[in-house]
Amino acid sequence: MSNDAIAGGLEDKIRIGVVGLGRSGWDIHAAGIARLPELFQIVAVADPDAGRREEAAARFGCQAYAEPEQLLADPAVDVVTVATPSHTHVSVASAALEAGKHVVVEKPIATTVEDVDRLVELAAEAERVVTAFQNQRLEPSFLAIRDIIDSGRIGDPLLIRRTTHRYSRRDDWQTLRRMGGGELPNTALHFLDQLMTLVPDAELQVFADLRHTISAGDAEDHVKLTIRPDHGPVIDLESSMAIASPQEPWFVAGTLGTITGTAQALHVRSTDLSGLPVREAKDTAPDGRAYPASEVLAWEETTVAVDPVDRRTEQYYELLYDTIRTKAEPFVTMRSVRRVVDVMATARQLSNFP
Repeated sequence: MSNDAIAGGLEDKIRIGVVGLGRSGWDIHAAGIARLPELFQIVAVADPDAGRREEAAARFGCQAYAEPEQLLADPAVDVVTVATPSHTHVSVASAALEAGKHVVVEKPIATTVEDVDRLVELAAEAERVVTAFQNQRLEPSFLAIRDIIDSGRIGDPLLIRRTTHRYSRRDDWQTLRRMGGGELPNTALHFLDQLMTLVPDAELQVFADLRHTISAGDAEDHVKLTIRPDHGPVIDLESSMAIASPQEPWFVAGTLGTITGTAQALHVRSTDLSGLPVREAKDTAPDGRAYPASEVLAWEETTVAVDPVDRRTEQYYELLYDTIRTKAEPFVTMRSVRRVVDVMATARQLSNFP
């Protein structure tokens, strides 16, 4: 967060209205915003549930509306956080932009690139900011992975594998396609968005396998994606509710080593080839019929403790403050969002899972 933002925070709070007080709207957005009282004030909420409205009004001293349209008409609201069910994100975000509000949209922001483009157009017309809530880009283990890759310790990354495995027969609204449900837009998207920031802006080949297995409803609960750019690392993503023996969430292979591990600790095994002689290919039979010829390498193995302090939501909103008050580029640009939505749409087409 910039010094200007810190200096102006007490007198220049941004007033937020939260639309939707479910798990995300209440436990993530409202809770995170409330931890930044020097920058933000929740001045309004909207939810059809009267009990939720009463709880929010008591906690935040805010206006509480039954309908989103009432909140959008409130002149006290500067920014609208859209945390409604997925299938309503585009319509609520569009109405908020047309009402002259800045907009944060919970993931998935949309399911088609056409809808992303339309939101960009509306934001430009209104001279307002629209962005997606992709706070997993600030998740501590991902930041540690990125730092290790950037350090060069494992060389050029070849394969980045991310898994989230569990076995659970889910039965809430996110199991229904008509409500925007499914493992891809509601869970896998978090990690797809992370990984796509590590892939260069290149032509992509996508393999996808989406399946409905053990959960209720009709949406996919098993996702396998492999993304191959024309240069850069291959991305391998598994996000499934039908795997009884979970694997570690991180595996990164590079030309000089690997990273494996969890959200708590990462193991790095790496070597240095710079002081070794160049190896040249031989077209003769090897001595003793040994394949390949042996080479002794020095391996360095370290364990990197992941920062236990996880402020991904607060950090996201601090960066949003900068964007609105100091015109900084959005942390999550709509260009990057469009790229991820395009991969998701391709995955659904390839799997015949619209």
